[in-house]
Amino acid sequence: MISSYRLGDLVLLTLTEDEKDELLNDYPDSIGSDFILKSKNKNIENKIELITNIFIEHLKKNKEYLPKDIKESTVVHLRLGDVIKGNKEHELEKRPYDIDYIKNKVPENDKIYIIGKIFFAKPSSNNYDECIEESNKYLDNVLNNLKATHFNSDNADIDLSCAVLAKTFVEGKGYFSKLIVEIRNYIKSNNIQLNIEDNNNNIYENYNTFYTNNSDNIKKLLYIILIISILIFLLIIIYKNNKKIRKYINKLIK
Repeated sequence: MISSYRLGDLVLLTLTEDEKDELLNDYPDSIGSDFILKSKNKNIENKIELITNIFIEHLKKNKEYLPKDIKESTVVHLRLGDVIKGNKEHELEKRPYDIDYIKNKVPENDKIYIIGKIFFAKPSSNNYDECIEESNKYLDNVLNNLKATHFNSDNADIDLSCAVLAKTFVEGKGYFSKLIVEIRNYIKSNNIQLNIEDNNNNIYENYNTFYTNNSDNIKKLLYIILIISILIFLLIIIYKNNKKIRKYINKLIK
């Protein structure tokens, strides 16, 4: 269930050496492993150029798995899994776009393919069952509303190939989607980048929901902090106004 294959993070952010070693062990013949090996101990000036060249090399073996009409189609990426119902900050920030919002951005009359699998990594929240259930509901709703086909390759490299070769790509949340946009920009292909500013209300609502669900625990914590603060304040007053206690404490300190 937990995947070490975080291609977007690898290229656009950074992974620790341990995380890179894990990726190499788990996915030895992947685009990600090639990127690690070809950039090791090197100062890469243009990571997008490197990952694009590696992508082209791998396309030879991945192309046969793609839809025949992919170059005339639109691909929409959905980030599924932990971001759907996880409660960590990075998950709240990547809540999925509203379906109507996506629908209004997708080109009319195009064949539409949806890519995206349920994804969890080590930093993910552990409410897996809830995230899986809600991810499947969201995916089904998107497919029905967009009259789209789910391209389920169960392979990030093949999904990448599908998205990069499409006529139009509609960006989702997360760094895998950002990486696809960067590669397509490099090869001058058309992207539709959904504006996160249009979804500020959704982000606010997600944070509000988080704090509402945890309000009792937050109140308890604040109450404990208040009690401790009062006790410290009283101890300071007693210390300042009682010579015997002050002398005793000073002796202990010495």
